[in-house]
Amino acid sequence: MKYACLSLLLFLNLSICHSQISLKGIITSERSQTSIFGATAQLKDVNTLKIVSYSSSNADGYFEFKSIKPGKYRLEINHLTYHPYDEELSVSEEPNTISLTITLRESSKLLDEIVLQKSVPSSMSGDTISYNLGLLTTGNEQRLKDVINRLPGLEINDNGKIMAHGKVINDLMVNGKKMFGDNHQLATENISAEMLDGIDLLNNHETFAAIKDIEGSDKTALNIKIKKEYLGKITGNVEAYGAYQNRYNTHANLFRFHNKSNIAAIVDLNNTGEQPLSLQNYLDMNKSIKQDMKNNDLSLSNVRNTRDIPEFLLQNNEVASRNSQFASFDFIHQPTNKVTINGFSIFNFSKTTESVLSEKIIFTDNSSFQTLDRQSKQNGFFFNQTKVNLDYKSNDKSLFNYTIAYDPNRIKQDQFVDNELRNETTYFDENRNQRNYSFGHQFSYILRLDRTKLLSVNAFQDIKDNRENFDLSSNRVLFRGDENDLFQQNRIKKNEAGFFVKYTQKLNQHIARVNTGFVTNRRSFAIENLLNTEEKTTTNLGLSYGFVDGAILKKEGLIQYQAKAEFRNSTIRSRNENIDQPVFQFLPAAELKIAFSPIHHLSVGYNRTFDFAQIENLNEVSYIRDFRTLISPSSIYYDEIFTQNNYSLNYLNINLYDGRVMMGNISRTYGNQVRSTNTINEINFNDVSFILSPMDKSWSANLSFEQRVKLLKNKVKINLSYFNTETISFINAIPNQNAGNIYSIRPSFQSNFDQSYINYESGVKYSYQTFNFNLFDTRNTIQTISPFLNVNGRWESQNIRYFIENIFESYKSNAVTRNFYNLGAKIMYDKKSTKIKYWMQGVNILNINNPEIIKIASSNNIFSTDITRRLAGYTGIGMSYEL
Repeated sequence: MKYACLSLLLFLNLSICHSQISLKGIITSERSQTSIFGATAQLKDVNTLKIVSYSSSNADGYFEFKSIKPGKYRLEINHLTYHPYDEELSVSEEPNTISLTITLRESSKLLDEIVLQKSVPSSMSGDTISYNLGLLTTGNEQRLKDVINRLPGLEINDNGKIMAHGKVINDLMVNGKKMFGDNHQLATENISAEMLDGIDLLNNHETFAAIKDIEGSDKTALNIKIKKEYLGKITGNVEAYGAYQNRYNTHANLFRFHNKSNIAAIVDLNNTGEQPLSLQNYLDMNKSIKQDMKNNDLSLSNVRNTRDIPEFLLQNNEVASRNSQFASFDFIHQPTNKVTINGFSIFNFSKTTESVLSEKIIFTDNSSFQTLDRQSKQNGFFFNQTKVNLDYKSNDKSLFNYTIAYDPNRIKQDQFVDNELRNETTYFDENRNQRNYSFGHQFSYILRLDRTKLLSVNAFQDIKDNRENFDLSSNRVLFRGDENDLFQQNRIKKNEAGFFVKYTQKLNQHIARVNTGFVTNRRSFAIENLLNTEEKTTTNLGLSYGFVDGAILKKEGLIQYQAKAEFRNSTIRSRNENIDQPVFQFLPAAELKIAFSPIHHLSVGYNRTFDFAQIENLNEVSYIRDFRTLISPSSIYYDEIFTQNNYSLNYLNINLYDGRVMMGNISRTYGNQVRSTNTINEINFNDVSFILSPMDKSWSANLSFEQRVKLLKNKVKINLSYFNTETISFINAIPNQNAGNIYSIRPSFQSNFDQSYINYESGVKYSYQTFNFNLFDTRNTIQTISPFLNVNGRWESQNIRYFIENIFESYKSNAVTRNFYNLGAKIMYDKKSTKIKYWMQGVNILNINNPEIIKIASSNNIFSTDITRRLAGYTGIGMSYEL
């Protein structure tokens, strides 16, 4: 044992002390002084001219050769629009890192005709995976999203987000310039497939070379390359569509892509149900300004800052009607290679109506009863966000960044409910009007002290103000009072500010980091209504904390790991009681990764997070949530701590040549004290109060397999997922364990015949959901089966494209069954020599009247089975003009 331990220590010492020489550089244009993206860099043996290493420059002009041995080499740089560059280099053991700045001269020589031959579907150079669109697409794709969904390892998820190897990408770029923020849907739905010259997936992506040089990166980016003929001019299209029963859709997207700037403008007006802004877009735009800080660990501040999500944004197509008005403007400008300004402004206004027949089982501590709700809703939602970001790089060693964001929105909801309970009918009329805004700005400064040391400084402020007016009327007395008409005003205010300082040093293969900072947060929750006679209707809290954390990381070699320990000292103050309560926390995190290759690895991880109660859950007086729910004063104390332990297992294996992708991830989250509710049923309403629960568990598992079948020009893909939650709520103070399970599988086949009369995608979606209340030994289930067959093709000689969508959906709950067949078709006249396109289109044409589907849910002491009207189908004709 003694000799084994000695050998292990010697091995670790050698692995840390072994010198690794790296050659890094920045490539810029001599004339424009801007960074050059996509230049190839080759390092060759000076005698044999054999290629020793290969790389390409990223959006920041950065390239790198790792693990170079001492010796003499020839460095060659090539780019289609610049003169070649070559230089002889002598590499010695000192220094460990060689940094170069290379300037290329633009070439005016015309290139001879180049013939590209199809070879492999995708290739990898350094950290960049390049997709061969000629092999992987059929030529009948219309938008960027159609192309992405055909690329191995990439997909568009249900929220419009671009996924790479099972994770949402960090940055979306166009010709090496970041655009559209986190609003991927704006790009994927509007950039035409005809404009695409190529797509690259950038792993370990970082826009500032000094950060990647010292710290490395775990980010991913997708770079969309636009064909040369679309550069330097206004491109895009304008289209109009009219359909049966006054349905319409008018849409315009305009782009101008250039070396120094990109501009995009999108306008959409429709009542067909299209949503230019998805729910996930809204959530991402609603995040704290802290998310925009450069080079900092977001887990340092995990006090959540999201407001309630409007319910109708969750409905997707489960609405009777939708009217949407949308406009966005996105830009990026690089006047010099030192300055980059980018930003966007988005406006969205939507109106929806809902119609739901809801059968509910309501449980008390010793019995249950049924109620029937007929609900009709009218919703209005206005949303705007404007964000501007400035980057200033005085040299390759420093980065100054400033971001400012303003987000006003307004929500208006009117709901009428006809309730049947024990042979008695009651109506309720709810009117809800919210006016909210948030303002945030952040400052980041990154300085490279020398070749192995980095200093990062961040500061931020985040302000939120949410106001709500709520009116409820009924034909009977409401709650416990003597009124049948109640008015309520709520207001939540939050003001958070802080600063962080991080020091990083690279120690050969290891990276050491130390981080410290201070954050202060002031919150208040005010309630006014006729239910309360108390004078104190406002809850005020102050939270401040200082922290220090240290981390050690190894991101190279077969065995990679990182370990972090954070020590946080918080002080939470009840300004109503003028009491300060100190809280000390230890927050560890660790990850172990076996990296067989950059695209084949297995990792396990653990981290602990904690949070205090949200101000919304610390109400000291009663308030109305809806016609059925009264929120009584909370029994949660302001200094209660909610801790979560998170475990994860991830696997990725990609074969670029065969197009095989295998992904798997399993996560486990456990909280030993969480916020829950105690519900007392008063027959006509539920009296709910926030209390502590001893348990909150969840399991999540996702498996995905994708394989290209070359002989059959086909791709097979299988997705499996499982999600489990276990919580404890209370009914009349009696524990009631709730368990939810969701199982789903989606096998599919996709053909890939080039310029074919027919291509198809077929498969089936299957899901099975269960909800259990252990207190009553009761179970609610729903099973959904959706086979689908989508077909498309084109007749080049006739200039015709066609698209057919077939989806059959079957919903079956404990007592109700609904079947739904969605048939859609589109025939387009698309002559390449003209800019005008015509089409006929039918969407859900077998359901011109609103169809119905089934949904189930559980909350507090209620099982709910909802029969919901879905958007009706339509048929019509359209025309577009290509710019």
